[in-house]
Amino acid sequence: MRRELPSYRAATDEDLENSVRRNLRLSVATMRNRRVPPPQDIWEAETATLQRLEAGLPIEDILAGFRVSISSIMDRVVELASVSGVPERQVVEITGLLWKLGDAFSARAAAAYRAHGLELALAERRRRDAWLLDLLAGNLLAAQVEQGAITYHLSVESEYHAFRTSAHPAHALDILRTRIAGGRGAPEVMILPWEGRLVGLVQGVLDEVSGGIVALGPPRSLVEVSQSFDVAGDVLAAAEGHVDGGVVTIESLGWRMAVSRMPTTIDALRARYLTPLESSGALKELIPEALRAYLAHGRNIPRAAESLYVHVNTLRYRLARFEELTGRSLESTDTIVELSLVLY
Repeated sequence: MRRELPSYRAATDEDLENSVRRNLRLSVATMRNRRVPPPQDIWEAETATLQRLEAGLPIEDILAGFRVSISSIMDRVVELASVSGVPERQVVEITGLLWKLGDAFSARAAAAYRAHGLELALAERRRRDAWLLDLLAGNLLAAQVEQGAITYHLSVESEYHAFRTSAHPAHALDILRTRIAGGRGAPEVMILPWEGRLVGLVQGVLDEVSGGIVALGPPRSLVEVSQSFDVAGDVLAAAEGHVDGGVVTIESLGWRMAVSRMPTTIDALRARYLTPLESSGALKELIPEALRAYLAHGRNIPRAAESLYVHVNTLRYRLARFEELTGRSLESTDTIVELSLVLY
């Protein structure tokens, strides 16, 4: 059973053995009576279905499991019939009965799923969410990771990126969730709302996503994916307040990752570069704007002036006033680096 359906590892040996015995008794009774019981009389199907659902197995695997069990019984029947010299016509009749039994079992199992499925699906969703949060937090043993991977159809051999998003109201999170799951270039994704954000796993690289910041950690195996989740937190902290939206990584942020990790240094640099501008009147807001354009365009004054819709001499004047007020030269590499940190 487990070789055919790995998800059955979630069921205990005792449960599986009891189910097989019930299936065997049901099959023998069907062959002896030469009659398939109506679905409502096959209590074994409901018992097995509820047990498997509570263990976290999907309904399609539950139905497939019974087919595996019946097929094994049928193979044994055919084998014994051949040895015992049972006429072929009778063998065909018996196997036909067992196939019909499989259909009746599936009908009762489906009815049990409809009757109890919503309640059990909610319980399973809670189990899934708890497993994912524990995985991202690094709280699972290797065996628990492997079992969850089987249950939720993930690969323990593959690498996944953990991600966190910026915080949004519930309706905006729903939209962002749809865009991550539907507008991605990745084959697998698990997403969970958590503390006003979305967190989860994605295999492969996400396509560009609008509607919020999606901070992506580096690829890691499932056993080590908590490391990726920690990095995603650092990436999000560095991006919030500075990036409007989209997928961000360590690679895309580059040196900007350092800003969120050095608040004391940044405060000192702001005092050095921005506080002196307080006395410049109307230029108080215009000089930082000029500096950002100057840096964004590779210190090319004509292109920076064009982006601001001002004359090049106007831009040169604002940059010169910055140097006067701060006593710092824009020819200095230290000044350029420190300004980049302050203005980011």
